[in-house]
Amino acid sequence: KGWAIERKEGKADGKCLIEALDAILPPSRPTDKPLRLPLQDVYKIG
Repeated sequence: KGWAIERKEGKADGKCLIEALDAILPPSRPTDKPLRLPLQDVYKIG
């Protein structure tokens, strides 16, 4: 899996995009605390 290339500078290999995205672990969320959302701006309608 992944990719590999050999050039005159040396050999390089790596993961494909889907493999790299699947390897990312999402951060743990505190489910016992209240949900807080940032307030960006306040608009007055009317």
